[in-house]
Amino acid sequence: MVGILLTCALSLPVSLDSISEYFQCRDDQHMIEYVSEWTPLIAKYFDNIDDQIKAHKIIYCESKGDPVAVGINRDGSYDVGLWQFNDNTWAWLSPKLNIKSNRTNPEVSTAVASWLIKNDGWFHWNSSKHCWENNEKR
Repeated sequence: MVGILLTCALSLPVSLDSISEYFQCRDDQHMIEYVSEWTPLIAKYFDNIDDQIKAHKIIYCESKGDPVAVGINRDGSYDVGLWQFNDNTWAWLSPKLNIKSNRTNPEVSTAVASWLIKNDGWFHWNSSKHCWENNEKR
């Protein structure tokens, strides 16, 4: 399977805007390459190339591509897996979607992320939006 290819080039004449866009593209390129092992799985559940790029970046920002990553929140809840599903979100979705697997299963968590995004939007990952959304100050 062919991965996502981003080509980043500076336009001439060079301006502050073109330099910013170039560096954003390079950041995006790094994130996508870093988690590229998940490209076939992302392509399976996300049809649109822009959604595939965003999915790569969210996985990078949330877990750096580690399917067993665990984050502990201030309230004592856990975020688990590639997509860092929170205990409460997973408990809400499990009976709704008849999920029998756990959050560390990349296939299941990506399928659930895709369903959630298609039915409820990307806002579930707003806590890492500063990392994955273009043109945000880092």
